[in-house]
Amino acid sequence: MVHFDPGATVWIKDRPHRVRAVRRVDKGFQVAFEGIEDREAAEEIRGAEVMVEGRRALGEGEFWPEDLVGLEARSVDGDRLGVVVGVVAGLAQDRLVVEDEGSTFEVPFVDDLVPVVDLEKRYVEIVPVPGLTEP
Repeated sequence: MVHFDPGATVWIKDRPHRVRAVRRVDKGFQVAFEGIEDREAAEEIRGAEVMVEGRRALGEGEFWPEDLVGLEARSVDGDRLGVVVGVVAGLAQDRLVVEDEGSTFEVPFVDDLVPVVDLEKRYVEIVPVPGLTEP
């Protein structure tokens, strides 16, 4: 929650707003901003898109989706399977979308099926699963 810690600045409707306080509520979080002192002012920004500067630090084994797109997909044996063309966010796990010569397939982005992600060398290794990794 670094972006919503008291004192942090976020952008709403192209204007900076400084976080005064934050608390957990039933459906998420409630954030109070300096300068938004009454219900009428709060209603003006209700539902608006909130933008933050910078990104959070990633943990071990975490990747930004755009860093995965464009990586070569290889089997663990080194055979080319295609190129990662997208990442689908899922409830249980995300999925890599791999395309090769017009055919696509999706692979759950879990360590058992995608044991290697090498951003420097620009590839991912995928454990082939019959019926899943074939177009």
